[in-house]
Amino acid sequence: MDINAVIEHCNSIIAAKRYSRHRFVVDFEKNRPDEATLGRWALQKYHQTYSQNRIFSVIHSKTDHADVREFMMEQLIAEETSINCGSDSHYNLMRRFAEACGVDSSQFSEHTMSPKVRAYIDTLMSIMREEHFTVGLLTIYAIECQSGESVGKLIAALRRHYRFSEPELEWFLVHSEEDDDHADHGLELVRKYAPFYADFDKAAPRAVTRVCDAWLALHDFYASLLGKEMPLEAAGD
Repeated sequence: MDINAVIEHCNSIIAAKRYSRHRFVVDFEKNRPDEATLGRWALQKYHQTYSQNRIFSVIHSKTDHADVREFMMEQLIAEETSINCGSDSHYNLMRRFAEACGVDSSQFSEHTMSPKVRAYIDTLMSIMREEHFTVGLLTIYAIECQSGESVGKLIAALRRHYRFSEPELEWFLVHSEEDDDHADHGLELVRKYAPFYADFDKAAPRAVTRVCDAWLALHDFYASLLGKEMPLEAAGD
């Protein structure tokens, strides 16, 4: 099996479905949703950010390879604490932004999570549980490798057109700078261990397609919260 060829095939899938082309990102600055509207999105993004961190625990539990387990711990520490990647957990950074948009503290409870967000989390978790850990790592890479580009566009628009302070925008700053490094590290581990998984060439493209489609469906929902329901333009061209 040519692991590099499989990864390149997966990268072509990611490129075809890249969410920087989604209306949520493309039209964000042009439409300039008001802060209350931004708050509707930010509340759901908080739920996504809070709930998805379990994926790292699943991969940690599925392997005895010390470097993979250490990387998952690094990811959890970055996401769940203020130790090395932001002044607070990443979900609390998003909560900070949501509250700056006017979301009341009473709203940050599980009952306000949309079924659309829950469906995305369920997809992520099922991939992590059902697939080999190398496929799980590649699935995480498929989303993280796109983050810097799209979040960079969002924070630029937020800085130009809104009154938010830099602390209130910290979630965007962190994810426009850090996710690419995490993605690269994860891909190194995929290259190291995927040769020992005989079905990687079949499982990897299937999982990457599945997570990218779920990610775009989630952004269809996010766009609808901002008043725009147009999905990815020319997906699969």
